[in-house]
Amino acid sequence: MRSATEMFVESGYGAVSVRDLARRTSLTSGAIYGHFRNKADLLAAAIAERITMDLEAPRYGRSGLTDYLARQWRAYRARAGLRALLVEGAHAAHVDPEVRYQLGELQEAKLREWRDIYRQLQRDEGVFPDVDMDTLVLLLWATELGLGVLEAWDVELPKPAAWSSLLRKLLESLDARPSSP
Repeated sequence: MRSATEMFVESGYGAVSVRDLARRTSLTSGAIYGHFRNKADLLAAAIAERITMDLEAPRYGRSGLTDYLARQWRAYRARAGLRALLVEGAHAAHVDPEVRYQLGELQEAKLREWRDIYRQLQRDEGVFPDVDMDTLVLLLWATELGLGVLEAWDVELPKPAAWSSLLRKLLESLDARPSSP
């Protein structure tokens, strides 16, 4: 999986064949196809693994949603590989219906999962009481995806502290809970 991820990021999804991957990993093509139906399966699995590792492994703690998200966005540079994979996936989905289907299903599943988590936090902790959590989750995900496109074009991005600070201010402006006495 790690080799496939590296090859997709380095060379592009379209330029990597299962045979190339087999050569790099000292596996046979048959061994790879024993685990994945096709290259689209492999790309979807690589993206799912990176989402889990880069976004979901750093756990939400007791510090509150705003602090958690600010920490996540302070570390946005560490997710450059994930974003490169997502850009490759978007490009491949444009021309390959199987990739479009697989990645569409993956994205919808992740967005549903994240919306449920955020809605639960909204109910349990009273965070962002007047905010449509579906829209907030989609905004954060669209921002992550957009950063991947900007990185692909070598656009200079803000420093992590600036990004984190801006996100914190935005989220604090959304949180209309009464302040403590």
